[in-house]
Amino acid sequence: MNVTTTEATEATATATATANTTTTTTTEAANTTTATVAQLSESPSLLWSSRATSAASSWLHELAQPGEHEPTSALLNYCKRKFLRPYVAILTLVGLNPISTDMSNVRACCSYVQAFMVLCVLLVGYVLRYLCGYRGDRGFSSYRDIRPGNGTDICDSSSGTTSSNTIGELLFGYVVPSVLNLMSFVSAVLVCKVIEHEQLQNLIERVFLISAKPKRLCRMLWFYLGVALSLLLLLFGYACCVVIMQPAQIVKVAWLADALRNWELCLRIGLLCTILLQDLVEIIILSSYYIECYLLRVHLETLSHKLLMHSIDSLDWMREILEFRKLLERVNQHVSIPVCFLIVMNLAYAFAGLVYLFKDFDFHYCALKLVLLNIANVMLWLFLGLLPFFVAGSVTRVCQNAQANGHQIRVRPFVYHNTSAEDLNSTLLFASSLDMSAKLFRMPIQSNYLCFAILVVTIVVLTLGMCLNLSALGKF
Repeated sequence: MNVTTTEATEATATATATANTTTTTTTEAANTTTATVAQLSESPSLLWSSRATSAASSWLHELAQPGEHEPTSALLNYCKRKFLRPYVAILTLVGLNPISTDMSNVRACCSYVQAFMVLCVLLVGYVLRYLCGYRGDRGFSSYRDIRPGNGTDICDSSSGTTSSNTIGELLFGYVVPSVLNLMSFVSAVLVCKVIEHEQLQNLIERVFLISAKPKRLCRMLWFYLGVALSLLLLLFGYACCVVIMQPAQIVKVAWLADALRNWELCLRIGLLCTILLQDLVEIIILSSYYIECYLLRVHLETLSHKLLMHSIDSLDWMREILEFRKLLERVNQHVSIPVCFLIVMNLAYAFAGLVYLFKDFDFHYCALKLVLLNIANVMLWLFLGLLPFFVAGSVTRVCQNAQANGHQIRVRPFVYHNTSAEDLNSTLLFASSLDMSAKLFRMPIQSNYLCFAILVVTIVVLTLGMCLNLSALGKF
């Protein structure tokens, strides 16, 4: 009886001590909280600074990392500000901005008027090219008449300062290249203002919505625009060099030389301005094609990645692929038309310049700077003529990789372990039946054929160098 009473007394004492300890801890915590609240109440600026810093850091994080977790409206707004508006502004420089449904009638009319003015300036530029004897493949045609003892690096061998053109030179040296350049601009205007119907905006918005890296898309836009600006400067730099290096008389048409003798400076400035506009039109058309091909490639690569990671349903993936096919067909059937005209013109300039260098160009009596300028001109035209094939081949490669997506998900047991075999087989059949490729001249562009064409061009160039101009650089 006494033992039991003692144990009860000890238990009661232990409980009382535990309660006192808990009460003390709670009191200390309450005192600490009360002190913190009092400190913040005495320093309201500290509380406001803490909240402001937290809100600012959250806002900067959202601004710096726009991605797939943001609301659709915010992502579309980011797309419009950072990508669509700068891109359309670049197209507007030469009147190739698309006509949207929300555009007012006044702005649409001004857009058409701007395109018509660019067309008129292009026509004036073609006439000036003929009057001055300026050709895209070799500069001024008087270079081939350089002879020793003239006292200058560049002069005409005839007694006067003018020269006559044959029918073939007039047709193939001036008329056909001008028609190709003009048709590329007219077809680009038709595609952008008549056939487009906001398909470009649809492509850009789809890629931004499905992509997880919209900032990378914006960086690539400015990268392509930077490369385009560099090519434009190279083209215009060559034109400036050959125009400045020409002798005093620039008009090569005999019956106009005396009448326009007092307008030499104006003709030189006008020729350079029209050449700049022609090069600007070409570079913008080509860069637009490159940017759209890049967007198509990113779109399909993102869809393939989402399917392999099972972050998209197979049925939704099939729907997206069908929408991608429509966008690809638009690029193949409409956007590539002006590019094809420019490809023919650029490659013709490149090959004509090669033949001119190896056959007609007199390396003995020309200044070295003329030789280097013409070689650089040929390489530049060749690069501009072949680059669209490389870009189209990259899109075709991504399309071919998308055909293997069905086989890849079929052998992924850990990713698609909960998917029925019927759904996997249907995705496999759909992916295997895809027949998509980028096309130029209505022909699918593939990398193996492109490499073979480059091999043929290289062999032709080496053959010309071995057979046509063995003694051009002199003897030793």
